[in-house]
Amino acid sequence: MEHPEEILVCQDGTMEPLYRYRDRSPFLNFLLILVGIMFLWMAVFMPDDPSVGGWMWALRLVLVFFGLLMVVVMPEVTLTAWDDHLHIRYGWTKLIGFNLSYEKIKSIKAVEYNPLKDFGGWGIKGGGGEWKGWIAFTASISNKALAIETTEKKYLLGCPNPEEAEAMLRNIVGLR
Repeated sequence: MEHPEEILVCQDGTMEPLYRYRDRSPFLNFLLILVGIMFLWMAVFMPDDPSVGGWMWALRLVLVFFGLLMVVVMPEVTLTAWDDHLHIRYGWTKLIGFNLSYEKIKSIKAVEYNPLKDFGGWGIKGGGGEWKGWIAFTASISNKALAIETTEKKYLLGCPNPEEAEAMLRNIVGLR
């Protein structure tokens, strides 16, 4: 399901990606919007007591910051394969992201993992134990992911159907 505003242009001028998937959790997004609205509501309707001093305004600013932060970093992973690189974005606003050149990719494989035990939860996390040195970008509450190992870093991307993504990306990147 593509939205017209999400069409990206590749470096060579082509408009269509070779492959794209999106991982998100509608329930978690709804919950974060609810908490963000609650923080903003608290900041606006907090009683104004002049005897308390300036720390009340500082608390209001903190509540506004965290209320808006809930909306900005809403969990969503988008992977787009172009002719020469993978384009990975995280968050509803897609402010967090990076590109992986195909020349740097060493391996791609579908994996199952324990998000709580291995990474301490969902979101952008560093791994421990057998996943030490890996960076996870997960959005949906699932234990399936796509492991991409490059010459520089190791990434674990939450994926709704990692076997399909692995097959497609191995074909596109040219891995065996």
